[in-house]
Amino acid sequence: MLFCLLSLVCVALPTPAAAATPAYLDELIQAARAQQLHQRPEWHKLLHYKPGLIPGSFKSQVDAPRFFLAETGKTDPAAELEATLAAFFEAFPTDRDAQHLHPQCLFVARYHWLKHALGFDPERLPEHGCWRFEEWLAALNPQGVTLVFPTAYINSPASMFGHTLLRIDAAGQTEQTRLLAYAINFGADTGNDGGLAFALKGLLGGYPGTFSVLPYYLKVREYSDMENRDIWEYQLNLTPAETRTMLQHAWELRGIWFDYFFFDENCSYHLLSLIETARPELQLTVRFDVWAIPSDTVRVTERAGLVENVVYRPSRHAVLQYRMSGLDPARINDIRNLALGELRPADEAITALPLATRAEVLELAHEYADYHRDDNDRQLHRLLQARSALPVSRPEIKVPADTRPDQGHGTARSSLSVGREDGAYYQQLELRPAYHDLLDPTPGYSRGAQIEFFNLALRHNNQADTTRLQYFKPVNIISLTPVSDISTPISWQFDFGLTRKHGQQHNRMLATVNGGAGMSWAPSAHSIAYALLKLGIDAEAKELRKGYAAGAGGSIGLLAELRPDWALHLFAHSTDYTAGEVHTEKRLGLEQRYSLNKANTLRMEWTRQRELDGEFNNFNLSWQHFF
Repeated sequence: MLFCLLSLVCVALPTPAAAATPAYLDELIQAARAQQLHQRPEWHKLLHYKPGLIPGSFKSQVDAPRFFLAETGKTDPAAELEATLAAFFEAFPTDRDAQHLHPQCLFVARYHWLKHALGFDPERLPEHGCWRFEEWLAALNPQGVTLVFPTAYINSPASMFGHTLLRIDAAGQTEQTRLLAYAINFGADTGNDGGLAFALKGLLGGYPGTFSVLPYYLKVREYSDMENRDIWEYQLNLTPAETRTMLQHAWELRGIWFDYFFFDENCSYHLLSLIETARPELQLTVRFDVWAIPSDTVRVTERAGLVENVVYRPSRHAVLQYRMSGLDPARINDIRNLALGELRPADEAITALPLATRAEVLELAHEYADYHRDDNDRQLHRLLQARSALPVSRPEIKVPADTRPDQGHGTARSSLSVGREDGAYYQQLELRPAYHDLLDPTPGYSRGAQIEFFNLALRHNNQADTTRLQYFKPVNIISLTPVSDISTPISWQFDFGLTRKHGQQHNRMLATVNGGAGMSWAPSAHSIAYALLKLGIDAEAKELRKGYAAGAGGSIGLLAELRPDWALHLFAHSTDYTAGEVHTEKRLGLEQRYSLNKANTLRMEWTRQRELDGEFNNFNLSWQHFF
């Protein structure tokens, strides 16, 4: 039933019939003006108004024209309020199917807020029952709200931005039944776009973003089982009445679209705006004018005092890896061979195992085969059947939780450093709006994953007495996912931007693009070794004799966290540019990071480098602040 209701396509709104009871309507409008209701935060939250560029002006972030009843409603809160009051007087249709289109039923949250603020007289403005809304609400059976944050998934640094959704917790729900709840999701309709078109339209607001309601277990299956993403559930302390108000507004937003922007007006931003309608005094969206990173939006709800409990739901990959981490190599081989069908449950190698061990091996073989599912359902069934025949109950598996995403370092970083390069001293200022690099503190983030956006550095050279741009990297991504007993992923990297490279005559600012792929391993629980093959292209018409240089090479490195506050990165890169301006670029270095606290670190770097026709040493000491 719920799906049927949710799949309804919104239709054009009926025209307000202000003439039905003009005297009482005029009284209400005068009362609303006297109370300045159009300036109240409740009204602004329900209409998604934000201050405009001109002082005193407003503009709604809703981009669907049918959301507004006044012609100027997108930019005029007062006109929209008065048009809404007029619409409530429209004659109520006798056709039951058409009744849900009446403005009182289309804009349930607006109606109830104005009714409370102005004290509607039911004799002069009858309240009509909205049966479709009530049936929808009864199906949700709301009692509370949980903010859900799926963390990054393996080998996809872009997913470090995560995603958030809201789970509507039903009355009487338990930990065992919460999968049966419904969830509110905000997402963009990107169609079949990909590549450059996807990136440009996402950055420029070229996609419509809409709210949807769907069973929570579908999202858990998508994130936890298919994408192997751990899920954190932040139970909010919204009251049942506040929850109902929020859902009234969610009902109003059926089929209503917002222009979707990857960086600011994205999924997490608009979920915050939805929460604000439940408790209008909250200012959750104020700090996200430029970008809204999901983990930051979780932090905002925590700081606003909304979070009362946090639950960790490990992914299927996390559970499997945790259970297999304590097994000896012989048992792991048995599990793999069983999963691949090279060993049968009835073989002596399995039947000779103690009963409890045999049960565990069969369980893990089934989970391993399901994780690598390749339509071998017959083998899955065979393993499940063999396991069910053993009279051993399955113990409760409790995977230890890592640090919560909201308890990691801030996603923006500023750095102030001093250094010496090729005998010249310098000072450098760096600003990175987002998000995390390999050597930043790990708690709350994925080890071996780096994603940086718009990293910019300015350097003052004391010898030349110049201050110039040192580099600007719009995108810099590295994914080091170690080979494990469960999977053999590819590690990779990609970056592009502007970089000043060192030459004998002068430093040159070049446009650069680098990419590579290879493998990573985990010698210990807190270290990653890697080897990548790379391709690199430099371009600049004046600074390079042929305008460009292209070549190939490789990188090796070791990333190790020696203590929670101390980590190092030892690396060596080499690229032979054989096309365009021929030269060899080499870099050998050691970086170390020492954490003073969650918001401040010290970093020291030494490198021996060869770039273009120059060879030199570089030493850099920096203080980094996360916010």
